[in-house]
Amino acid sequence: MTVHIFQYLGSGLLISLSGSLPLGNLNVCAMQVAAKDTLKNALLFALGVTVIEVLYLRITLSIVNVLSDNQQLFYYFRAATILVLLILAIGSFRAARKGNGKHVVIDNSGSKFLLGAAMSAMNPMQIPFWMGWAVYLLSSVILVPESGAYNIFTVGAGMGTFLALLVFIFAGIKFAAFMERNRKGVNISMGCLFVIMAFSQAVNFF
Repeated sequence: MTVHIFQYLGSGLLISLSGSLPLGNLNVCAMQVAAKDTLKNALLFALGVTVIEVLYLRITLSIVNVLSDNQQLFYYFRAATILVLLILAIGSFRAARKGNGKHVVIDNSGSKFLLGAAMSAMNPMQIPFWMGWAVYLLSSVILVPESGAYNIFTVGAGMGTFLALLVFIFAGIKFAAFMERNRKGVNISMGCLFVIMAFSQAVNFF
């Protein structure tokens, strides 16, 4: 039983960590929050992202068969992701144009935990990501269709997401001075990155 626990926990952690480390809207935003705000708020942002990811994953595991039979849902997920990325891109370009470095989304005065949760909730592509992995893991008997196994796997995935965000948070802190000196360039770069990600999603969508 102990071996199975480490198998479920480890597979969830590794999959989530590898899926969260490539540049994406959430980890880039975590880096910006860390560079412009406090470590505490950056960690709260990461926690908010992780909580929603865990909820999405647990729901996905519970209804994986229903989701696999409704592929059209993934078109809506991708369309929503494109919209979120474009909103972030517009915010970055507006911040660069104003010259004050303040991003309309990231630099709001509200709770960073709620900001992380909201941005994670508006990033529904994690559902098809986890559904694909769930189908593979279940078919390979790496994961078994039991509530306990699902819960352990979900905890591991949450740990992986949080660890990946920590990498970007500490990168943001390390390069905070550089980002502050080059606020306009950083915002333009972030805006271009979000546009590229949106374009990539749009190509897949169409």
